Amino acid sequence: MRLMETSFHEDRWVGLLLSFIGGAMDSYTYIHYEAFASAQTGNIVLAIIQAFDGAWASVGKKLLSTLFFFLGILLAKFLIDYFQKKQLHFWRLFVLYFETVIFFLVSLSFINHQTSLVTIIIAFTAAIQWVTFDKINGLAYTNLFTTGNLKGVATNLYDYLMTGKKAAQQKFIHFLLVVTFFITGVICSVFLYRLVGAKAILLVSGIFLYLSISQTYLIWRFYRHERYLK
Repeated sequence: MRLMETSFHEDRWVGLLLSFIGGAMDSYTYIHYEAFASAQTGNIVLAIIQAFDGAWASVGKKLLSTLFFFLGILLAKFLIDYFQKKQLHFWRLFVLYFETVIFFLVSLSFINHQTSLVTIIIAFTAAIQWVTFDKINGLAYTNLFTTGNLKGVATNLYDYLMTGKKAAQQKFIHFLLVVTFFITGVICSVFLYRLVGAKAILLVSGIFLYLSISQTYLIWRFYRHERYLK
């Protein structure tokens, strides 16, 4: 019996919880910092509007967020190429532990109040997450924003209704779950923010910690089982 049928970063629950985190991050950063963690389209539109209003501090914060999101994508692509060449597996675990620490630090008062710093840190970290976790059981998805996933829901629902194909039904359910978890993350983040304020970001750190430990355990079991079979 195999303990892991797919790479852990394509596991369904990993992907759905990362989508939940994506919604929680964006709602938190918009409420607390008036900038998006990952929705750079929104940041660019808001920056242009605020530039016309002369709100240059807000413009700079959003442009920095977009710049560091871009840099995070470049770093993630480098990491993928580097570890593929080194044939090192499960390096994405370190991304999960890294995000656990980052969002715990963001919850600390002396860091949390540094608006521009926190915005770019979260944007940079979110970009790495987006690129390194981009599939669930081989199916592409986006765990940071939901426009593309909504398109997947609609197009695959249409294809299923028109053709009755099981593949279209499976993709429809796949994207519907991702969108549902993203929206749930937004709702939970807003609700928690109303209760505890800036400490609501600990929800994100806590989920990352859970993912880090649980996936480390599953990988350990997998390798232990493989050694036993040998």
